[in-house]
Amino acid sequence: MQVDDTPHRIPELWFDDGSIIVQAGNSQFRVHRSILAACSPVFKDMLSFPQPADAELVEGCPVVHLPDAPEEVTVFLKAIFLPDYFMPFPAKTEFGMIRGCLRLGHKYGVEHLRLRAMIHFSSRFRTTLSQWDTSSCPYVYGESEFTGPWNLPQPQIISWLTLDTPTMCSCIQLAREVDAPWILPVAFYLLSHRLTQKSTMTLMEVIRGNLGNDATSHLSTQDQESFLYGHIRQTQFLTTSILGCFSEPVKILDCKWPVRCLEGRLSAVNSVRETFSAFPSMPLDVWGEDDWEEFAQRLCPSCLAFLRVKHQDTRREFWDDLPRMYGLPPWPELEKLRVAAIGTQWFPSELSL
Repeated sequence: MQVDDTPHRIPELWFDDGSIIVQAGNSQFRVHRSILAACSPVFKDMLSFPQPADAELVEGCPVVHLPDAPEEVTVFLKAIFLPDYFMPFPAKTEFGMIRGCLRLGHKYGVEHLRLRAMIHFSSRFRTTLSQWDTSSCPYVYGESEFTGPWNLPQPQIISWLTLDTPTMCSCIQLAREVDAPWILPVAFYLLSHRLTQKSTMTLMEVIRGNLGNDATSHLSTQDQESFLYGHIRQTQFLTTSILGCFSEPVKILDCKWPVRCLEGRLSAVNSVRETFSAFPSMPLDVWGEDDWEEFAQRLCPSCLAFLRVKHQDTRREFWDDLPRMYGLPPWPELEKLRVAAIGTQWFPSELSL
């Protein structure tokens, strides 16, 4: 099969008065040299070298070849030259835009673009349990399943929704590349969650990196090992601690309806087990507010209050241990790095730093 390698122009980024041609793969962009140099110290240095006499020209403009993916260069240049293309958080956006702007903003030193993309990226991966619980879609929604709301308070908004398995692997790889380790605990949690929920990928396909031809979706050897270990721990926690918080102790102090409450607690255990059979890796989300409302009539006030506190304490135990499960520094260290990178304006810190 013959491959067409003829360069083609990207109309939205072909300016008649542009002074330089940027080419990535077969995609060409005619843009303004002075704007690129002003935005990026890397481009400023790159473009400061005199052009050789035999320099490649297109319509009289010198050509600069970039080794990056054309799709990422496209969104990167659109974000620079088209003011309404990549809006600041909390505007709704897409992961492909975030990835291109973050990777290339980081690589070429376009600081305002890197920061904007990093804030969008981080909105999916919260660093405190309360932020996880109050953010707009803590569960693993897909684009077609989540309808809002987008009018939440800004610290609760997640600005992008795609969560398929290759995307989650790409998030892990991107976090490593741009030095954003605070992303990783929740990214690993969601990957484990997604893998056991409705992904067509198998555990071994993720471990071996068999996720298609997209190199940005392949986990490193280090992250494959971290994921395998953490995935097992995450699943074990659900079957032991989460189930255990409903069944132990057998008798709760000040219980008003011993027989009825015991039956209600057994029903809760069975409900968790049923959920576990379908979603075996979701300790934070296997039991929610709707479940408490359903079982409130089956438990006396003393038992209900005791179990709610114990369940939340168990979730807190899991959350606090989540980074260690995946071989990462503890939350306070990760939070310090996050604050240093993007500040607290968008997602207020709740940790004592």
